[in-house]
Amino acid sequence: MDAALGATRIFIGVLILMTGVMKFTVPRLRIAWSGQLRKAGLPFYSLTFWLFPVVEIVVGTLLILGVATGAASALVLLMMLGATYVHIVVHDPSVFPLQPNAPIIPLVVIGLSIVVLVGGTGAWQVV
Repeated sequence: MDAALGATRIFIGVLILMTGVMKFTVPRLRIAWSGQLRKAGLPFYSLTFWLFPVVEIVVGTLLILGVATGAASALVLLMMLGATYVHIVVHDPSVFPLQPNAPIIPLVVIGLSIVVLVGGTGAWQVV
């Protein structure tokens, strides 16, 4: 069970870390991210545009390392609730270039985050 929890935690961490990094480094995804925020009408556009990817990078790293797993999993859960909202209210496939317009990925990550929240850190933690 520890190996399965550890693998789930690391998978979520890599996914979230890569998502944050790509928002900074891949122009097409940065444009899509901007479009998602604008079309969803989320407040504090400039702050959200820059802060969210930083939080993703930090939280993803924490999950990979197995540090502060409960808090990191809770943050992923909250971020994915926000992502689900964006998927539901935005009906423009051009702002979701690597995923379906339906909130399939956020909902799967919510489920996996709950598994880690309830189950714990699992195997392969740094601390």
